[in-house]
Amino acid sequence: MTAVEGERAVGPPIDDDAGAPPPEAGPLVPEARSSHDPEPTEDDTAPDPAEGAEPTTDDAAAADPASPPADDVSPSADTAAAADSDPAPDDDEVPPASPPEAAPPSGDDVAHAADGEVTSDPADDAARPEVAPGGEPAPPAADAPPPAVPPPPPPAGPAAPRRRLRLLAAVLAAVLLTLGGGVVGAFAALTLRPPPPPPPPAPAPVGLVAAVAAVAPAVLRIQAGDPDTGTAGTALVVTPTGDVVTNAHLVVGETTATLIFPDGHSSPAQVLKVDEAADLAWLRIDGAQGLPVVRLAGPDAVQVGEDVVAIGNALNLDGAPSITRGIVSAVGRSTATLTDVIQTDAAISSGSSGGALVDRSGTVVGITTEALVGDPSVSVEDIAFAIPADRVATVLRGMGLVLPG
Repeated sequence: MTAVEGERAVGPPIDDDAGAPPPEAGPLVPEARSSHDPEPTEDDTAPDPAEGAEPTTDDAAAADPASPPADDVSPSADTAAAADSDPAPDDDEVPPASPPEAAPPSGDDVAHAADGEVTSDPADDAARPEVAPGGEPAPPAADAPPPAVPPPPPPAGPAAPRRRLRLLAAVLAAVLLTLGGGVVGAFAALTLRPPPPPPPPAPAPVGLVAAVAAVAPAVLRIQAGDPDTGTAGTALVVTPTGDVVTNAHLVVGETTATLIFPDGHSSPAQVLKVDEAADLAWLRIDGAQGLPVVRLAGPDAVQVGEDVVAIGNALNLDGAPSITRGIVSAVGRSTATLTDVIQTDAAISSGSSGGALVDRSGTVVGITTEALVGDPSVSVEDIAFAIPADRVATVLRGMGLVLPG
């Protein structure tokens, strides 16, 4: 039997002493014989006369169903010559490693030896190990590469997506916490923030006597021009720093005027602005501080039929101002010089121009300006007019005066 490795033929040892000692072999495992295989006879083991050579161990192995096919193990004449001419294997040469021992073939895969040939399945031939001289399995070669180590298994697939999901969940949680914190903070700020103070309630009616007591200290007498030939009337203090309002027809053409307080002391005042069309003038007492002031009513504060009092310097009499009582007779009236004024039946005499028309709450609802006087052909009683307080405030702001409240 001859095994071929590369270009070198390896045959059976010529002499037991000449060859290298065979490597130690492991325990031999007897091959299983199929029940269908015939028992060997003398004819099967006898030498073939045609070959003229004595049978060898390799020839006997060829008849064994587990041995390689006849094409690999039957030597030809050329192979025998090559075996005689080649030197014996070197002591250092190690036969090639053989693959693991194959399982014993089944009865259908093993062909009977006939005419010097053994037929078998090529797949079984590839699985059979190589056999070293002497019928023993060849040991692995010293320079043979180590068996390949399978690569480590790749990491589990769902781990990376799971990490990404955890990261995404963390980012989403942070965003939700931020948004939630902003919403909660805004809600808490709106909830915990103290509500704005309510607007001051409208002053409750205090009665005409109390109304007069609240307003009279801010009602002044005014004298403009020559004391003997000049004009006299009434003025109202509108700021604690000495800003005063009166009728324009009392100070027209004048730059100064004298203001007299209810207690009798007087102060000079500068005429700052005059609006003849509105019949209003703005004066100021220099250096004044902490003066009592009147409170001007807003739009639509007057109701027809409500009680009012007129406070003014009637006939320029010394001492405290005069008080007359009446009602609001009408609103939106027009005169020869004014439009949209308040009509009242409270008596207004000469010297009461520029005075205050006050409601029961102590609020000034108008500034008295004129009264109608009859003649022998026309009888007139108790018809007077006042400029609405909201128009007075509008004109003063237009002049540049900043009113309190």
